[in-house]
Amino acid sequence: MPKTQKLAGADFITAILLIILGVSFSVEALRMRVYQTFLISPGFFPLILGVLFVFFGLFLIYRSSRRGGFADAKRILTSDNLKKSLSSPVFKKGFTVFLLILAYVALLGKIEFVYLSIGYLIFTFLFLKAGKWYLIIPVAVVAPVLVQLAFVHLFRIPMP
Repeated sequence: MPKTQKLAGADFITAILLIILGVSFSVEALRMRVYQTFLISPGFFPLILGVLFVFFGLFLIYRSSRRGGFADAKRILTSDNLKKSLSSPVFKKGFTVFLLILAYVALLGKIEFVYLSIGYLIFTFLFLKAGKWYLIIPVAVVAPVLVQLAFVHLFRIPMP
């Protein structure tokens, strides 16, 4: 099978996941607290991301379908291929990061943004071995603080 057809199936599967993620982002964004108007609420940016994910997912489905993406996706999703993929170290690492993202999203609003983000970044960077610990910690502390300051003071958008 030519390489482009293999990519068509992967693109099709990715598109479905993008659409699911985009719809989830949008639903959760619409559930966030609205202050004076929706334009300054914490859900405004996640809603934009959700809509973009859905849009790009639909575009990717269209593009991959023209190259036989649905048929190749069915081939990729056979039980033998799934067993092999699910047991690979790359999948296990990716799935762990996915679970960390889900936990982060679930805790957002329950734990203050800066503290949750610092913990998430430190844990994720260390898990992925993204660098030396003495570089990870300052980056993981400074980045959320700067994001918080930018959104609250510059853009006047309250953080969850």
